[in-house]
Amino acid sequence: MYLRLLFPYVLLTLIVVGYLYYRYYKLGSILLKVDRVLFSRYNNDSLMLIIILAAASYFLMRFDLQNISSMEEALPLGPYTYVYFYGALMLVVIAREAERPAIREKGISTPRGFWIWSEIESFRWSKDVLTIIINRGKRKRAETWQVKESAKKEIDQMLKKMVPKRSGKGRKKV
Repeated sequence: MYLRLLFPYVLLTLIVVGYLYYRYYKLGSILLKVDRVLFSRYNNDSLMLIIILAAASYFLMRFDLQNISSMEEALPLGPYTYVYFYGALMLVVIAREAERPAIREKGISTPRGFWIWSEIESFRWSKDVLTIIINRGKRKRAETWQVKESAKKEIDQMLKKMVPKRSGKGRKKV
């Protein structure tokens, strides 16, 4: 019975530790954390994910509470034994989505994924908004962050140093 209660927590822990190890193995250690604005229009998808998962967790908790009423005397924490998992899951999701992007030895990590330096095609600034163009295979995407003005210069210097220089599309004929 206790194994059944602990299994979701063990599985969630293994997933988180596995993700952190794989990210470190693929990208190396952190060189610079990007000081971005957390609540901006460029992060609305993260906020929506948190809201959707919170609503789903709420309804799953209600469902669990309605279905375990016959066993509640045998559970170590009473009827809320299963409910704590949804709280732990929400904390993991919020921690991941609120994590600041990082410039690492071998690439960039963000809440949306991680990319090695060879996949990063270019970057550009528009005032305090940084847009990084990523080319993975045939698929291009843009990663956009609103960066705090005080961190802009340091981030720019680091990206200029780490992003591979691309040769021009055409060569001069001699």
